Amino acid sequence: MIQKIDTGFCELSIYAKYAILKVFENVFYDLEKATIVNQKIQEFFQNKPFVLITERNFKHEIDLSLYKNKSISINNLKGLAIVSENPEERERAINEQSLFENSFAFFEKLTDAENWAEAFFR
Repeated sequence: MIQKIDTGFCELSIYAKYAILKVFENVFYDLEKATIVNQKIQEFFQNKPFVLITERNFKHEIDLSLYKNKSISINNLKGLAIVSENPEERERAINEQSLFENSFAFFEKLTDAENWAEAFFR
């Protein structure tokens, strides 16, 4: 890991090719929060392609309109992986997949998502 950032509403871990986002329990992940996370991500990756892994161990809500909001779109985001062992998260991920334009994957184990992210750039 290169850097770990705690924003108060989430934890963001930055690696060379990917970032892992853990939104804390009972947080509503909205435009304001997404803007903060995107700024942190762009500070590190700048124009380099990367994958975002969201580790969803905590129950939280997401404003799904974020997927279509051009003001926070990240052009160098090449893939999104959602990680959770919770069947409800799998169902939510199915809904989110249709909203995301690039590669999208769901995993039950974080290590599988990390391997997918690393292999993405080979």
